[in-house]
Amino acid sequence: MTWRRGVYSVFVAVPLLVAFAGPVVARSAPSHRQAPFGPSEWSPFGTDRLGRDVLAAALTGGVTFILVAAATVLGAYLLGFLIGVTAAAAPRARLDELLMRPVDVLLCLPSLLVIMVAALRSQGSAVAIACAIGIALTAPIARFVRMAARDVAHGPVMDALRMQGESRAYRYGRYAVRELARPLAADLAMRFTAAVYFLASANFLGLGFETTSTDWAVSVAANRDALTIAPWSVLLPAGLIVLLVVGINLLADDLLADPRTLAVRAELRARRV
Repeated sequence: MTWRRGVYSVFVAVPLLVAFAGPVVARSAPSHRQAPFGPSEWSPFGTDRLGRDVLAAALTGGVTFILVAAATVLGAYLLGFLIGVTAAAAPRARLDELLMRPVDVLLCLPSLLVIMVAALRSQGSAVAIACAIGIALTAPIARFVRMAARDVAHGPVMDALRMQGESRAYRYGRYAVRELARPLAADLAMRFTAAVYFLASANFLGLGFETTSTDWAVSVAANRDALTIAPWSVLLPAGLIVLLVVGINLLADDLLADPRTLAVRAELRARRV
C-alpha cells in the first residue's frame, strides 16, 4: 500500500467510523439541553442552536445520511445498469432507441427541481426524496453504462468469441464483466458523490430530514447563521461530509487506476532519478 492510498483510506475511514461507531460513544453525552451556541460540558466543540453538544450531534447524525445516500445510489445504479447494458447489447437499433429516448428526456430535467417537487408533493418524505434522487441519477448512469458497454458488446473481441462458439455466459459473464468492472466502479464512486450532493442540498434547503435532526447536512443548514460565534457547529459536520466525498473519490482513483498508466509513471520517475 502506498502512502497516498493510506491517507485516502484514512479520509474515508474517519467519517465512516464517526457515523457507525459514534452513536455508541454519544451515549455518554449529557441528555439535558445547554445554552445555545455556548460552551459544552462534554466536549470542546460547544453547543448548537438547540443547546445540544456539537460533537454528540455529529456522532449521531451520520449513519442515516450515509445509509440513505448509499441505498439511493445502489438502487439507481442497478436500474441504470440494466437499462444501459440492455440498450448496448440490443441486436436492433429500435430497442436501443426505445430505451434511451426516455433517458434523454430525464437528462433534460433539472435534478434539484425534481427533488424539490417530490419533497413538496410528499410533504418532505425522506423516502420520496430518496426515490427522486435515484431517478435523477438513473439517467446519467444509464447513458454512461451504455457508452461503456457498447464497444465491449459489439467489439472485435466479442465477435471473435462468438465465432469461436463461446457461450453467452462466458462472453458476458467473464469478458464483459472484466472489461467493464474498472470504469463502472470508478463511475459508482462519482455517483455516490452526486447522491451525497443531492441529499445534502435537499436537507440544506429544509426538504429532507426534520429540521431538528442531527443529520450532518441539516446541522450545517440549521447552524449556518452562527458560523462566526459557534464555528464548530457548522465546520464539524461539513468537514465530515467533505472528507467522506473527497476520500472516496481519491481512493477510487488510486485503486482503479490503469496498471499500464501506473507503469509508465513509475518508469518516468525512475528516469528522473
